[in-house]
Amino acid sequence: MRFSILGPLEVIADDGTTVAVRRPLHRRALSLLLLRAGQTVRSPDLIAALWAGQPPQRAGTSLRTCVYGLRQALPDPARLQTHQHGYLITTRPGEVDLPEFRDLAEHGAKALDSGDHAAAVAALSAALRLWREPPLADLPAVPERDRLLEARSIAQEALIDARLALGQHRDVLADLRSLVAAYPLREHLWAQLILALYRCGARADALAAFGRARVRLVRTLGMEPGPELTDLHRKVLADAPELLLSSRQPGSGQQPSGQPGRPAATVTGPAGAAAGPVTGRLPAPASVFAGRSAELAALASRLPGRGMPVTVLTGMPGAGKTALALQAAHQAAPRFPDGQLYAPLSADGRPRDPQDVLGDLLSGLGTPASAVPAPGPDRSAIFRAALARRRVLVVADDARSAGQLGPLLPDAGGSAVLVTSRSRLTGLAGPQCIELDGLTPDQCGWLLTAISGRPLTGSDRACAEAIAAACGYLPLAVQIAATRLAREPGLTPAWLAALLADEFDCLSQLSVGDLSVRDRLAAAADPPARRALALLAAAGTTEVAGWLATVLLGEDDAPALLGALADASLIQHATAGSPPRTSYRLHRLVLGYGRELLADAGPGLLGSVTGRLAASGWLHLAELGSRPAARPAARPVGRAMGG
Repeated sequence: MRFSILGPLEVIADDGTTVAVRRPLHRRALSLLLLRAGQTVRSPDLIAALWAGQPPQRAGTSLRTCVYGLRQALPDPARLQTHQHGYLITTRPGEVDLPEFRDLAEHGAKALDSGDHAAAVAALSAALRLWREPPLADLPAVPERDRLLEARSIAQEALIDARLALGQHRDVLADLRSLVAAYPLREHLWAQLILALYRCGARADALAAFGRARVRLVRTLGMEPGPELTDLHRKVLADAPELLLSSRQPGSGQQPSGQPGRPAATVTGPAGAAAGPVTGRLPAPASVFAGRSAELAALASRLPGRGMPVTVLTGMPGAGKTALALQAAHQAAPRFPDGQLYAPLSADGRPRDPQDVLGDLLSGLGTPASAVPAPGPDRSAIFRAALARRRVLVVADDARSAGQLGPLLPDAGGSAVLVTSRSRLTGLAGPQCIELDGLTPDQCGWLLTAISGRPLTGSDRACAEAIAAACGYLPLAVQIAATRLAREPGLTPAWLAALLADEFDCLSQLSVGDLSVRDRLAAAADPPARRALALLAAAGTTEVAGWLATVLLGEDDAPALLGALADASLIQHATAGSPPRTSYRLHRLVLGYGRELLADAGPGLLGSVTGRLAASGWLHLAELGSRPAARPAARPVGRAMGG
């Protein structure tokens, strides 16, 4: 048999078939036993872990029943043995992924210490490929789980050290940005990011990264950066020559090598010169990913690489567009053997120049800097020529307009482009658009449990449902709530649910570290959009009738403003009834943001709204009252004005 626990539990029989271990209690028990395969796990320890310190009244009987059911699920029940004080599962060498990970990680660490960086990359990459997402999904919050996640983090840092030593600083940037976001207090990760940026010629970005690291450490821990970061900062300021690779070091002056264990495709430019290998250059997928099975299935059918299909993932800020795109891209990687490219189209809240993005993509393809032409049509031509007759997946993240994306689209062929954008990019030729809604209540509950590490039972389950509802089932908001539960031991689900229930303070509670729903909404709204949201919030409801929206925004300005808000996925347009009546929906958190903007604007804006409502609103009611068929519609309109 083969057991995999570095992800969702998998049991593969000797004949290659998957063994179904369906009951969650059985899966947790088997994962706990496999953590210490070959050792007896004491019954009290199993009981405490399985029931999160709240065992049933007859815990011993319940445990024996659990073990009996687990034995029936295994192809070889004799593997699970009963001992005097507990239970033991026997395995053979190579049957469990955890010991294999430990052996490979240890081998990679030794190779790194000895200076054999290529061997370190091979071993550590193989070790990390054993991990699947979400990691350790069936394990409860036990100390072994935290130790394993720490071991994975150490292996990731060691792998980046080895790749930096081989001159692969451009290749590791995306991974480093993801890791720094996930572990913002790990100073060595910040040091790796700063060094990689500096070696890429981005000295200002390297210094800015040090500034972000210092702010995070001071605000969170009340301490200045340690010697590693401060010494590196000093060397970057001084342009110390030891920061650069020596010409005698492996990889120096050469293009980054491909991923170990996988053949690299060679891209040939217009002049016929080999431009270097294309390898997987995607950021790591989210460590915890919930739901979206229907969207993943739709993307799987759209990403076979036929005729350059363009698929756009759209949705409001915080809907999880990037997380879904990376999840789908990693799953589709085997169908794009010539590589995957990642292109962030925004930086610091502003759209990037597509010519700059093209420069990064060409560099990622291995094109020498001397062969990259000046900004203009030639850059796009070289990019298209480099991908001709190949199967490459391009993930274009956070596109702001169709014009920004146009120069980045290769010619028809075996490649595909997956775009994330708040806009539907209607000016783009022939894209399929998949719009993301919120998660389901069950998916939110799973996400809260997986991130917080707290099993939600009894009254906590009802509190989790209240938290999800207060978050409007928005993935980012639920992720922040779960992260707070994980980081603040004194914060109970009931207390957090009560804090989020205050619709005037909800956004203030949905912020942790670099994650903030308010900041994400602010980045999506330019000044006219913010004023429009403030005016719509004056209605006091998430459903604003079309006529009322026109009154609030002003008859002349309303069409353009409402169109811009809808295009930015900040409101949704709806038409219903007979005759059809138009309305606009605001997400609960968007309404809260609009209320904050209205309060910040002061009494002047609210006064103008009140005046327009008094003048135009009652005139509208009078007009409706003059038409008998329209009289029933006056009741909800009156309620909207009163709210």
